Amino acid sequence: MFSSNFARVRWLPADLRPVAISIGLPHWYRGERELRLAPTRESLPWPRRRFDPFYNSLLARLDPAQLYADLGETAVLLCWESPNVWCHRRRVAEWFEEALGVEVPEFGFERAEILPYLEMPPKPPKPRKPRKRPKRRRG
Repeated sequence: MFSSNFARVRWLPADLRPVAISIGLPHWYRGERELRLAPTRESLPWPRRRFDPFYNSLLARLDPAQLYADLGETAVLLCWESPNVWCHRRRVAEWFEEALGVEVPEFGFERAEILPYLEMPPKPPKPRKPRKRPKRRRG
């Protein structure tokens, strides 16, 4: 099992299965989904101090061994964020690692290259585009 993001799906080898674990999906994605691991839409904008206890309680209601067996060794857990940016998929990967003693690396990276969930920085804000001023007419 691996984790990754939607932007890297095209690089997955044919023997791996993309499985989205997000509420929203890119318009082009037609692969499998595992909604038991998706955060709620309402929880997405929450700060970490609120999101983490909520999401941990969601995971606590699930059986990691059964879910890992359901997903299988070839699953690649997908969501939106880039590697090493705060994202619930790293929390899921660490949940499997802690509960089952398996390694769930980010696809294309050594496990040691990916920060632990609690050390991941937030996504940087998008740069704001300057507003264009309307052209003045002379006359």
